[in-house]
Amino acid sequence: MTADVITLLHGADRCELYPRIGGSIGGWTVDGQQMFRAANAAGVAARDAFGMASFPLVPYSNRIAQGRFEWNGNVISLARNFAPEPHSIHGVGFESPWQCAESTGSSALLTLIHEPNAGWPWPFEARQRITLAGRELVLELRAVNSGSHPVPLAFGHHPYFPLPGARLAFRARGVWLKGDDDLPREQVAPSGRFDFSHAAPVERADIDHCFTGWSGPARIEWPDRPLALEISGSPELSAAVVYVRSGADGFCFEPVPHINNALHLRGYEPGMPIVAPGGTFSARIRFSALAR
Repeated sequence: MTADVITLLHGADRCELYPRIGGSIGGWTVDGQQMFRAANAAGVAARDAFGMASFPLVPYSNRIAQGRFEWNGNVISLARNFAPEPHSIHGVGFESPWQCAESTGSSALLTLIHEPNAGWPWPFEARQRITLAGRELVLELRAVNSGSHPVPLAFGHHPYFPLPGARLAFRARGVWLKGDDDLPREQVAPSGRFDFSHAAPVERADIDHCFTGWSGPARIEWPDRPLALEISGSPELSAAVVYVRSGADGFCFEPVPHINNALHLRGYEPGMPIVAPGGTFSARIRFSALAR
């Protein structure tokens, strides 16, 4: 039986995993500093992945408009899982209990076998290898198409970071502006509150947008903390969603493999990965704690 909490240790580094709460990470500390926003007691009690430090985005990231899209001439309807929005969001992985297939002192393998349901009509198997190394947390993500036809299948992650005083820096070629329905409408070059090419205060504006052409690592610094954080992703993760809400205790920089609402924006890059039967989508995210 999988434990409710799995603790990984490496020297002074510590990471808690909550497999049953959507395969989530509950926290990660380096030399006592929280590098993620730690899981809150209410989130743990409610088994709410949105109260965790990070959770998996599988088989897709962000929103699918109205929970509907066309695939191979058929209209696919998904359960809406983010009331009161009319859209489906973040896939099914964060809603499902995962199993711990392996666990050592500093690494664990979490697995999910998904059978077709109202949230996603095709079967897949997802795996997260979560490893602590020297001041690093590495996520190796893998999703296998268990069905008999090529289908959309992707895998990203949704980490929260401490918001007060945070400064964020990363480079991107584009950002998708959105409408009142929270769906992308137009891609433009990042400017103003969307320009993080140089370190900028995260709290300067509310943002919930997808950036494309993410190149090089993202960096987060806090003026009152000794360690900064660097985030890098494998080439499969060339987009990132930034989520900031004033007054919140955390914000998100989410490495993802495709743009928001990608199944309705075909022809725009990065598009939704399509995986053949028995094929695999794989990606890696590395979080590195660095002295400022």
